[in-house]
Amino acid sequence: MIELSRGLNPHETALAEPVVPGEPPFELLRGSPSYINVLDALGAWEAVCVLRGHTGAAACASFKHTSPAGIAIGVPFAPGDEAFHDGGPLPAGALGRAVLRARSTAPKCSYGDFVAVSEPISPAEVPLFANAIGVIAPDFAPEALAELSRFHHGRFIVLRGNPAGQPRAGSAAARETVETAGLRLTRSAAPLPEFAGGVRTECGTPGRADDLAVAVTAVRHAQSNAMAFVVDGATIGIGMGQQNRLDCTRLAAARARTWQRRRHPDVLGLRFRDGVGPAGRAVWRARLAEGDLTPSVRAEFARVLVRPEDADREPDWSATPPLSGVTLAADNHFPFVEVVELAARLGVTQLVTPSGSTDADALREACAAHGMSWVVTGERFFRH
Repeated sequence: MIELSRGLNPHETALAEPVVPGEPPFELLRGSPSYINVLDALGAWEAVCVLRGHTGAAACASFKHTSPAGIAIGVPFAPGDEAFHDGGPLPAGALGRAVLRARSTAPKCSYGDFVAVSEPISPAEVPLFANAIGVIAPDFAPEALAELSRFHHGRFIVLRGNPAGQPRAGSAAARETVETAGLRLTRSAAPLPEFAGGVRTECGTPGRADDLAVAVTAVRHAQSNAMAFVVDGATIGIGMGQQNRLDCTRLAAARARTWQRRRHPDVLGLRFRDGVGPAGRAVWRARLAEGDLTPSVRAEFARVLVRPEDADREPDWSATPPLSGVTLAADNHFPFVEVVELAARLGVTQLVTPSGSTDADALREACAAHGMSWVVTGERFFRH
């Protein structure tokens, strides 16, 4: 049993204990996690274990408030990524690439996040976790563990994940129980295979299989009604937790558009004063790409720039490099042709949904009209 540092709020207490003795999902090595930290660690750990098993590639998941901020596998960087990721030389190893790309989906979210990785952490990857709150990994080199333990004045949380601790169908740990308002709610919660029921193509030619795997993993582990845009093995925008799918789609699309605009020459060309680290630079670039800076924020922006006048210049967004070959996945079927139209504006060429749409003919026609393939999986992936 682990006494946690707090519950959902600072005035609450919380405990964590394994349902099945001897099969804890992680070992606490350093720090004092909170209730939310544990939820984030478990969700992220399950995501990277599943993704690693499906793709065979090093995987990383950045979680914040129980949903993924970004997920990626460690595929090679694309031309121009050295300018996009300006924190020094790009990591040479697959794990470092996965971490950098996952935590670059949404820099404002991947700040104080909990990070999971599928591979042991070496000293080379340690700097990539500096602004996170904790990490869970299958193992750590002794030097890496010592360096991580010094982060945040010794409060950084380090967990060693146990792949064998994943719930199995039929086991006690494969049930989820919640007690609220005098009721105990219990459901079977064994992790589904990511493509339970198989995959079929409704129209078009399927795109990259790894992108499909990353996208489905993202929506499988995000709060419903989840939508995820993925390109080159990494998420670029995730929307979740809204009461209707169109709002989730627009949220995911807005984040994907921000990711796209962060590659604009004027955004990449910003020069920051000494003392503004890689995380701070990434957040400011994201805020400029989002637009609608208030006067006080614009004044603060000017103070961190070498050329303060750049804070008042609005980039010509028409010069933003276009997106192409993007995959969009949903955690449930939907009847909205509007989603296809929104997706087409962001270069989506592969739509992934569970089966069961009430207007499959209209979706099939819309996908065909926009040159988009439609891949159907066998199971719904709601999560709350």
